[in-house]
Amino acid sequence: MDQVLSSVRNGCKLLKMFLDGPPEMGVTELSKRLQLSKGAVHKLLTTLESEGFIRKNEKTKQYTLGYTLLELGDKVIKNHDIVAFSTPYIQRLLARTQELVVLCIQDGKDAIYVSKADSPHPIRFTLETYRRFPMYSTSASRVLLAYRTPEFQDEILREEIKGYTPHSFTSVEEIKQNLQDIRERGYEFSSNRRNVGVTGMAAPIFDSTGEVVASISVIGPSDRVLPQQDVIRNELLTTVQEMSAELGYRYQLTRPVL
Repeated sequence: MDQVLSSVRNGCKLLKMFLDGPPEMGVTELSKRLQLSKGAVHKLLTTLESEGFIRKNEKTKQYTLGYTLLELGDKVIKNHDIVAFSTPYIQRLLARTQELVVLCIQDGKDAIYVSKADSPHPIRFTLETYRRFPMYSTSASRVLLAYRTPEFQDEILREEIKGYTPHSFTSVEEIKQNLQDIRERGYEFSSNRRNVGVTGMAAPIFDSTGEVVASISVIGPSDRVLPQQDVIRNELLTTVQEMSAELGYRYQLTRPVL
């Protein structure tokens, strides 16, 4: 840790405060959240503002994220090979299922939706991309977690398990059993666990080494998805298997249980 610059680390922590905080914050609030003096926070804000990472609202005297972050974020997405690679498959899956299709990756201990194609239906389920969420919390992220080591799973599940609906998994034992089921089936089926009235199916994308690099899920209102679940599941599995094969993965003769 001798190589770490404390000022840079504090600047990074300041920017991350806006991920789950209000869109605008002042020096006092940031000082409390960061446990730094107001003077130190003001210096950080001034430096970040000079480079476009932070903007000051002159009316409220509060600070918010700057447009330079948008440019950097857009560059990250454009440079992320899995996003560009997945786009035609996502669009095809959307055309065949007519429901929301999302691409999910792991980043550290979190999961992130990095690409999506919205359903054309006027009544549909949608979500925000580029937001972090726990790896146990959605069908797409549980697929990623299912193929990680037991040690990593234990590390994730040591944290408090948050429930989202009355049907959410609430115990480590339930989640571990679910992860085992995912590996045995080769996909995840989830209804009402994150949002009541919403059903999702997700499956893994493997690379040439057998590592799961991402997952794709199809999500929509339960009253539309459930009657078509066999069709959607088959389209989803066909898609991820084609993607995995394109990345160099070789499937065994046995297919996932349908």
